Amino acid sequence: MPRADITASQASRIRCYLLGSSPDASVARELWSCGRGATYSAYRECIQQRKQVAAVAAQRAAFPGAARGGGGGGTGALLPRAAANLQSLPATVKYSFEGVKHVLAEASSSVTALCFAALRNDLMAFGCLDGELWRVILPPPAASAQAQPTCTKARKMHCGAVTAVDWAFDNSQLLSVGDDGSLCVWDPADPSFPCIRSVCAPTTSFLCGRFHRVNFSLAMVGTSAGAVEVLNCSTGMLHSRYQVTSAGSGVQVTALDSSNHHVFLGDSVGILHWFTCELHGRQLSRLKHAGKLRLATGGGGSGAGGGGHAGVGVTALQYVPFCRTTDTPVLMVAQQDGSLCIVRANEVRHTADLYLRRVVTPAAGPALSSTAIASSGSSSASRSRAGGAGPATLTATAAAATVTTTATALLRFCPAVCPLSVIQDVPLITYGSDDTAVYIVDVTARSFCGPVGGSRGGGGGGGTVAGAPLSERPMTVTVLKAHRAAVTAVAWTYDEALLASADAEGTVVLWRRSRLF
Repeated sequence: MPRADITASQASRIRCYLLGSSPDASVARELWSCGRGATYSAYRECIQQRKQVAAVAAQRAAFPGAARGGGGGGTGALLPRAAANLQSLPATVKYSFEGVKHVLAEASSSVTALCFAALRNDLMAFGCLDGELWRVILPPPAASAQAQPTCTKARKMHCGAVTAVDWAFDNSQLLSVGDDGSLCVWDPADPSFPCIRSVCAPTTSFLCGRFHRVNFSLAMVGTSAGAVEVLNCSTGMLHSRYQVTSAGSGVQVTALDSSNHHVFLGDSVGILHWFTCELHGRQLSRLKHAGKLRLATGGGGSGAGGGGHAGVGVTALQYVPFCRTTDTPVLMVAQQDGSLCIVRANEVRHTADLYLRRVVTPAAGPALSSTAIASSGSSSASRSRAGGAGPATLTATAAAATVTTTATALLRFCPAVCPLSVIQDVPLITYGSDDTAVYIVDVTARSFCGPVGGSRGGGGGGGTVAGAPLSERPMTVTVLKAHRAAVTAVAWTYDEALLASADAEGTVVLWRRSRLF
């Protein structure tokens, strides 16, 4: 029958038949608004609506009395809960966990870098303080409960701590960066997990590293000399080098991430830099400096221009392509003093501004702190006795300095953004604390904890009471406790089905998130 001869009623029946025969294929065409609302967020909402309709249909089939709305309690009370919109549920319900799925105790030293593969929740890798690198293959969901992950230790190529681990976009290669100035590219598909390329720069330290998003033959690393170097992973040659900070200033590039068009860098004095990528086809031609933003601390202000004095170092930097709260790409920036900053990025105008700042103040782990203080105090006292009479104040000062240096070197504040929270609702951030717990916090909802004391600087938006700044903390959504040492790294799978957390004793815990539907 020609299309012009089809009536509206016939077209409606044909549409209903197609919807019933292939519901998955009808999502984008029938329910997703292809006009003004054609965004990734609208598409995610469409998928959630389809899941809710399917859940209601399944419960009606299981409980026929619920379909008639049955009076009384019975099964009719189940329908409103199954049909509830995920957007309306509180974050404490959405981010609940069934418990621990696996515990990996293969490593013997602190885990310093942790990362899941792209678009896979059965493959991950982590690096340790002693230079070891591990590949973990998780059993499929259909496997029995007794199935255990397969952990493979790579040949040791790093003499120092592994500072960064990154996967290529197709998971065909794995990048690891060490603070001894070594960079290695691995083949994760090979059962023996071989190293296929290694680059060494003994005159500097590599503090962070990433594959280039468009061309994973190029790797970008931040160095202790305040520069970013682009290396060709195929040849091992230096592609280009860009000095981010003044040479000889002692400022280091400590965090790095990139989008398709920009490279974002954080340094050891709390300044965010961004470079534009000039591409010829899919090849990176050069990086061009586009601007910088001072992340002021200690009441130095929160304006886009920075202001205030230099802050503490940036420990983590994560680029998020879309955030529903700001309707723009954002950067999650974490600093050593516990500051969490959300920075809006305008990639068209090559600008960025500070959206909000929150301060987390996790409690110190009593066991770890007591041990460190005792060991440092005894060693300082013994050195004092060996070298003759020494003032008690100098011994106490040396012990305190040793504790501070050890804690700073060991415990890096490295949070991670919950990947789906920025699309569906508000940004939620997961971080590990030195009190052995894993926290999930809502950075848009704030709680005031009173005047700031000690070295913890107040948030950018905090008020003042009697001249003392107020610290704005994010609202805690979930607290997970299973570690016996300070948590040093966290990572999510792309679909938020699993959360991985690692601690200072080398233990990696995999948490299984609860399924609401």
